[in-house]
Amino acid sequence: VQVVALSPHVYMRLSLEVLPTKLLGSGTSSLTTSLLALVPRGTRVYLPSLPGDAPAAMGAALAHLHASAPHVEPVPHIAASRVPSEAELLRRLDSWQEACSNQLSEVLVVRGDEGAHDTAAHGNPASPRPSGGPFATTLDLLESGALARRGVETVGLCGHPEGIGATVSTGEGIVHLKGKTAALRRAGQQPRIVTQICFDAERATGFVDALRAAEEEAPVSLGLVGPAKAQLLQRMALQCGVRPPPPATEPSELLERVAVWQRLRGQRHGAEAIHIYPFGGLRTTLQWLLRVEGEGVIGLAPPLEAGAKLWAGHE
Repeated sequence: VQVVALSPHVYMRLSLEVLPTKLLGSGTSSLTTSLLALVPRGTRVYLPSLPGDAPAAMGAALAHLHASAPHVEPVPHIAASRVPSEAELLRRLDSWQEACSNQLSEVLVVRGDEGAHDTAAHGNPASPRPSGGPFATTLDLLESGALARRGVETVGLCGHPEGIGATVSTGEGIVHLKGKTAALRRAGQQPRIVTQICFDAERATGFVDALRAAEEEAPVSLGLVGPAKAQLLQRMALQCGVRPPPPATEPSELLERVAVWQRLRGQRHGAEAIHIYPFGGLRTTLQWLLRVEGEGVIGLAPPLEAGAKLWAGHE
């Protein structure tokens, strides 16, 4: 592939996934917080909701981010099928708003099948719900109006460039997705689409092209994986139900292909952001992003390179 650096007027935003346990763990909290201090202002930091997390973990993680990294935009995940009642959902949203001084404006809603790695593997809408709660699907939760009543203005939704297993094709997934974005717009809320991990740049960008062809204009954050050991990537692909990466897959090559595509499409028809799953560790991921940005492979807005002088203490 020909490597084409983005022109100065075409940039992509950055978003990251960070486990709440990384923010709260005694052995990881300080390092994770110091690393997040280096990301651009306005970077969205997605906080997955995993089945084994303590009930108070999300609120504690939001409070921690609000106090120690106020320049980022936290986006907590809500696993719709694991919400026991609408009253409990409202209680959680109230506690999250309190943790963020009533500044929380965005969440991401996933279906929440058991065993899923949240956004990276967010479940099959045709499978049975794992709990007896009121929300069998993401759409059920969106149409309840609970999010809007608690000040949520933007709602992230999951996109599947490879479809969902053998039951939902990519095209069928886009139809389901458009039903959700339409419901949000009727409620006066803004949708955002965050895609599942994909190790095929053409398939990932082709999904965005298909969305645009279907007249879906919601901003898209394109899910990519940073540097990680091959065995780990193979395991995550299996867990997420996506095609495994080819041997010797280089994340920089995938990013280069996305950069070429983004330059051709432009901001209106391309993706708004790259959404990085830091399976290989946050420090390794940020160092990689700093390098590829410095090489002109991709432009981040604002630039990550602005924090380059701070890296000496994190080697």
